[in-house]
Amino acid sequence: MSDAPSAMKKVAAGREQRARAVTQLREALLSGRAWTYGELAALAGCTERTVRNHLDVAEVALGLAITRAQGPDRVVRVRMAESGHRETIDALAHEIAADMLRRIFPVAGTTLDRPARGARAQLVVAVRGALPYAERHLAALRAWLVAASERPRVPLCFGYDGSERGERLVWPLGAVIRDLARVYLVGVPDEAGDARDVRTYALERVVLPTRGPALVRLATAEAGTAPRGMERAVVEHAIDLPFSVFPADDGDTVKVRVRFSAAQARHVRGRTWHRHQREKLLSSGQLEVSFGPANLGEAAAWVRQWGRAVTVLGDERLVEALRENPGPVLPGASGDG
Repeated sequence: MSDAPSAMKKVAAGREQRARAVTQLREALLSGRAWTYGELAALAGCTERTVRNHLDVAEVALGLAITRAQGPDRVVRVRMAESGHRETIDALAHEIAADMLRRIFPVAGTTLDRPARGARAQLVVAVRGALPYAERHLAALRAWLVAASERPRVPLCFGYDGSERGERLVWPLGAVIRDLARVYLVGVPDEAGDARDVRTYALERVVLPTRGPALVRLATAEAGTAPRGMERAVVEHAIDLPFSVFPADDGDTVKVRVRFSAAQARHVRGRTWHRHQREKLLSSGQLEVSFGPANLGEAAAWVRQWGRAVTVLGDERLVEALRENPGPVLPGASGDG
C-alpha cells in the first residue's frame, strides 16, 4: 500500500508530460513551417515514435488538419494543412452545436457531420424568439465568412432593408450569434476612416434577390483600398460583447452600478453580462454588480428587467432615465440601502 502514492505521482507526471508534448507539437505546427519528425521530437521532449503516434490522431489530439510530404532529400516533413486548423469538440459539445445550428437554420443541409462516437444523452436547444432563417440566409452567411477569411481582403456589396442607401459596401470580419438566436454580420464599411469603425448587420435584413447572390464580390480593380488597420481588426475588441452587438458610443454611455437583493443574488452571482464587470457579495447576502461603459438605453433596459429586486447605486444619467419608467429601486426611494 505504501507504493500507491508513488505510483499515482508517476501516472500524474506522465499525463503532465504528454500534455506538455501535445502543446509543444501544436504550437510548432501552428507556426506554419514544415518540420521533420526529429525536429518535433526534440521540441516536444519525446521520441519520434511518440510524435508519429500523436500525428496519427492529429485531428483529435492536436485539433489540427496536417499534411506529410517527402522532400527531394527523401526526408518526410509535416506541416499544418493550408485550409487551417480545426478545433476539435467532444461528442456532447458536438450535439449541442448541431442542435443549435438546426434551430437557427431549420433548412436542409445544415446538420453537422456526426463524430464516430456520439453522445447518448438527449440534448435539446430551446431558443425563444428564434428567427426562421432560410436557405438563402445561410448562403449569404457562408459567402460572408468566406470573404472574411480571404487574404488579401475583399469587400462585399449588398442591399440592406430599411437603409437610406440602396446598397452597402463592407469589408467582412466575421459574424456574431447572439441572444434569441439572431445572426449579425460584422464588418467595416468602405467609408470608414479606419478599421475601429466596426458595424453589425442583421442577417435577416440583408436583401435576398430572387435570382443571383445576395452578396456581390467586387473585382480587384473595383475594390479599392481597405480601411486603415483592417489586418489588426478583431470583432470582440470593436463591439461591446456580450452586453451589446453595438459599440459603446462615447457620447451616450453610462456606468452601471446596482445592488441585487439577497433573494435574487444567488440566481445572479457568477453570470456575465459585460466584459468589464465586477461583483461584490455583501455580508447581508446582497450582491453589488458594476460594469461599463454601456449604452444608456440598453443599460436602462437591462436594469429595468430586474424590477424591485435591484437597487440602482450609481450614474445620475442612468437614474434619470429610469425615473421615466420606474421599476428598480432608485436612490432616495423606499427600499434603498
